[in-house]
Amino acid sequence: MFGVIEMIQALLPMLQPAISKALDMIPDPAAKEKARQQMENEIQKAESSFRDFVVAYEGRGDQVHWSIQILRGSVRPVITYVLAGAFIYGFLSRNVDNDAMEMLWQLNLLSLGFWYGERALKNLGLDMSKKKSS
Repeated sequence: MFGVIEMIQALLPMLQPAISKALDMIPDPAAKEKARQQMENEIQKAESSFRDFVVAYEGRGDQVHWSIQILRGSVRPVITYVLAGAFIYGFLSRNVDNDAMEMLWQLNLLSLGFWYGERALKNLGLDMSKKKSS
């Protein structure tokens, strides 16, 4: 399951071509390398400060009460069950408006994509957790 930091790290390789093209506009090789280093440093600082913000705002998982840990762990599964149940009910009963069914379909795609999207990408050979070598 992806956390926010892992998601940011997974998105960065996809942004790499755009960053490289922007850096290619710098004619001086030394200035280009300096800009690349500054970009990497800024990304690392952003990841670190975001992680620190989340920990300060929500607390560390191992330092919160066990009931909060259970609540945190149950939010996404409960939302998934509710969305899937509503969609199945609408599909079987045919009592739900077409626009509502379309919305439920899209929300279910998002929810199930969260749970199984990484596995599907790995099966397609698009493993986002692997670091690309430069």
